[in-house]
This record gives sequence, structure tokens and C-alpha cells, in this order.
Amino acid sequence: MSGYITIRNKRIYYEVHGDADLPVSLYLHGGPGVGSYDFIEQQAKELSKFMRVIAIDQRGVLRSDPIEDKESFGLLDLVEDCETIRKQLGIEKWGIIGHSIGGYLAVHYQLKYPEQVTYLLFECPTFDLGSSARSLITGAVQQYERLGKDGMIKECLIASKITDTKKVWEKCIEFLIDLGENKDNLYVHGEDKHFFDRLVEKSDIPEVNWKRAFNHQQKLYQEGKIFESLLTKLDSITCPMLLMKGKYDWVTGDDQLLSFTNGKSNRKVVVFNQSGHFPRVEEPKMYARTIKDFISVN
Repeated sequence: MSGYITIRNKRIYYEVHGDADLPVSLYLHGGPGVGSYDFIEQQAKELSKFMRVIAIDQRGVLRSDPIEDKESFGLLDLVEDCETIRKQLGIEKWGIIGHSIGGYLAVHYQLKYPEQVTYLLFECPTFDLGSSARSLITGAVQQYERLGKDGMIKECLIASKITDTKKVWEKCIEFLIDLGENKDNLYVHGEDKHFFDRLVEKSDIPEVNWKRAFNHQQKLYQEGKIFESLLTKLDSITCPMLLMKGKYDWVTGDDQLLSFTNGKSNRKVVVFNQSGHFPRVEEPKMYARTIKDFISVN
């Protein structure tokens, strides 16, 4: 089932997969602005055997209505959109699956509406963009070493010492752009680096829709709330939490992993040894099995 829910004059696209009597999970995509199309193609069929999956294209993204240049938009709009969707679909409580920056949004939603969240599942999340930026820059150094670009290695080492989250993130983006296709090595461990490009090509979604991510992303950066660290706020979350980490993922750096674990009994970490930033793609069966095992005891 798919459709639109209109929230504050914007249509938000959603899909529902799985029977009504199954545990419900909301999927929050990363990017910012990637959309849920790839997740639905990769995992909805398998996950819907044991859970009801609600997947949305966040405000301004892909099949949802675009965000205009002069339009006001921020992180809390996304939080409130999720809550409105829950009410509109008649869901009492749900778990949340957050990929990458979607994990950051999932934490914000749980902090605002803790009574509505049964569990949090994170796939290679960021809870602190500054930490993720410095980790990705370390990965960029390895790529520049392989390419023999000593000057860029020096620039990376200087940038990695920047303490301002927004500034170090902006430098990180510069390095990723400079690396071109080599940046894919930071996100995908296996040989198939272009699975997402093939998904885009085979979709019936117009190219202009994919480009909606830009305004969504830039407005979140301009607002600045997305640059606030959530690491210290994790301890206030008491619901069960699972973090799925690709061994070769650079987004969830070691310091974030340590902060997440922190000896708490409501938290579990599963490492995918053959994955980068997308365990659901590189180890799809293990991904689905890990989620199934987790929610069966929670």
C-alpha cells in the first residue's frame, strides 16, 4: 500500500509493507534527502514477513512535495511529520529503523515522543556529524594515500583537527567531492560500488525528483540544528536499542560506537564483517535475521 499524507500543506509519500497484526517499524532514510526507494527495493519484502514496515520519503524528498527556495524548514519539521503520520495511520506505538542521518532523526523523535517508541534500530548511524566527518576524513586519507596525493593528505590531517562541527563537516564534503568515484570506497566494502545508481536508473521516478534532496539538505545545514551532538542524550533513552555497524563503515566512528555502548543493558551492537555503510545491501540476509532476532525478544 502506498499514498500521501498532507501535513502543513505538503504531501508526504509513504508505503506500508506487511500485515496489520505484525509489529510496526518506521524507516527513516539517510542522506540527508536520499529517500526510501532503495530501502524498499532491498529489504521491504523480507522484513515484511515479520514486521509491518512504514517507509516515508521525508518532507521535500523524492516522491514527497518539494521544498521551495524561500520556504521555512528544519529538523523539527521532520520530527512532527513522523508523529502526524503515526496518528494518521492509526498506529499506537512503533519501532524506528534509522539509517545514517536517519538514526539522528530517530533519536530526536524518541526524545520528543518516548512513549510512542518501542525500540530503536540503527544502521550505521551518526549521532554527531562532527565525529562522522572526522572519521570520514580519516578514510579519505587512506584513499589519498592510495592515489599518491600527498598534498591532499596534509589538508585532511589539518581538517581533522577542526573542532567546529559545521566547519569540519563542510571540509569533509569538499574531500568527498574531490575524491569523485573513489569516495564510494568509503561507503561500500564489496566490488559492487554502484548498486544505488542502478536502482535510480531502473526506477520510474523522474530525475527532477531525485534532485529534490538538495533543498532538503541545504536547509537543514542552514538551520544548523543538525550539527548538535546527541551523544550525551543517548543515556536518557531507556527503550531497547540495536546498532548495526558495517566493519568498514566510516560514518559511525569508534567514539560514537563507544558512547552508544557505554555498558548499558538496553543496547546491543552487531558488526557486519563484510559491509561498509550499507549492511542491508552487502549482507541482506544477516541484516533481516538480525532485526528479526532483536524484535522477537523486545
